[in-house]
Amino acid sequence: MLKKLERIAIISTRLGGIDGVSVEAEKWAKAYSMLGLEPLYIAGDTGVISSNFFRIEEMDYYHPDIEKIRIEAFSKLKRNGIITLKDWIARDDLGSKTEPCFPTPPGNWRETDNGAEISDETFDIPNLRKRIDNLKNIIKRKLLNAIAKNKVSYFSVENALSIPLNIPLGIALTEIIVEEKIPTITRHHDFYWEREEFLDSAIEDILRDYFPPDLPNIKHVVINTLAQKSLFSRKGIKATYIPNVFDFGILNEKRENPSIVRGYLNVREKDYLFLQPTRIIRRKRIERSIELVEKLSKILNRNIFLFITGKPEKSEMDYFHDILAIADKKKVNLILSEGEGVGTNYSNSGYGRRNLKEGVFKRYNIFDLYNCCDLVTLPSDIEGFGNPVIEACAFRKPLFVNNYPVLRDMLSKGFDFVVIDGQVSSSCVEKVKKLLTEDNYREKVVERNFKIAHRFYSMEFLIKELEKVLKGFICLESDHEA
Repeated sequence: MLKKLERIAIISTRLGGIDGVSVEAEKWAKAYSMLGLEPLYIAGDTGVISSNFFRIEEMDYYHPDIEKIRIEAFSKLKRNGIITLKDWIARDDLGSKTEPCFPTPPGNWRETDNGAEISDETFDIPNLRKRIDNLKNIIKRKLLNAIAKNKVSYFSVENALSIPLNIPLGIALTEIIVEEKIPTITRHHDFYWEREEFLDSAIEDILRDYFPPDLPNIKHVVINTLAQKSLFSRKGIKATYIPNVFDFGILNEKRENPSIVRGYLNVREKDYLFLQPTRIIRRKRIERSIELVEKLSKILNRNIFLFITGKPEKSEMDYFHDILAIADKKKVNLILSEGEGVGTNYSNSGYGRRNLKEGVFKRYNIFDLYNCCDLVTLPSDIEGFGNPVIEACAFRKPLFVNNYPVLRDMLSKGFDFVVIDGQVSSSCVEKVKKLLTEDNYREKVVERNFKIAHRFYSMEFLIKELEKVLKGFICLESDHEA
């Protein structure tokens, strides 16, 4: 198998945070350790990682020079040199579908006679490419230093060769992989052609050659089968499908008593607590969870609280306030972990209660909340994978979920969820009611889901799949030696 204590560099723009890429990278790091490899984290921001890391500031996609390159590479109005503020804001909204890709607009803004605010700044494409090359060289030099100093044998790249958040990094990584012949696993959480903000660019040749590159010493991994088909259709690249997993060992950790957590949230024992473990952004379609709560409350004549764990994105504050207004109109009780301007312990005659619990994650973690809730909600239009699906199964909680495209991968395994197709139907409400009120039925459903999740989405499953990929490198090396 593998030589003991060979090092594998886990590489991304950012690691050690609470975003999906960071969380999943940490699971892979644990799996690599179980396979006899020593993980080394290399990123522009290493978050809470306290050991075995190497930070290269230019790898961070929020680095000002990297941001400026990204703006100029993907500004669809660059060709005529005039950008309206209205159009820029529209672009930024596109970026916020997954994460903010574009910062404050560049240039000096002025108002025209017709009231439009425009910028006179033009984008110099040859200069853009020169700056890309200069930053690529800086990153490349630092990366080479890191891998030489730490005697790195393998790369495990997380999304940095999938979407061009950091264009110079993608080129630098590819050149190193080629020149140093480093066996590389690159995991794709999503692709640039799936995100509207990257569809119009001044660097089509770079996107074609580097995002991702097609090289013999790169093994490509995707997290859903739609991405697997898309990558092959677009670039002729075959990828291994390895879904996100859950570390079931977490279930053995000591957890706060559910009644204490619910008490902190002001949820009584006879009340129901629904958990929406997402950010407050439009594609999560939280209004569907609110509608479910409204309809169930009338049928059950019980207080139901919807706890939205994530914060509102700055670029989606309009949606955040829409959600508050919808909840008020439908008299639905909300619990929020963050929300500027919401107020604490808000209540009003004729409205649902709105509690702001900003300190909840200083006391408890997300798994304490899974442990104490009655139902998990994930009514999103789009997910790259959908970790709450597996997390709900692991904690034996019923799941209310919209049939987003890649959910089919999980449904094919035989899970029993409350699945909607965009609409909160009466049959869906009846099924949730049955899950909440009939103990035997609920236990049968959640136990079935737990067993399926443990079989197909556990760390043990991940270790076996990664071992197969790593063995492929050994076969490749043997072929070359022969």
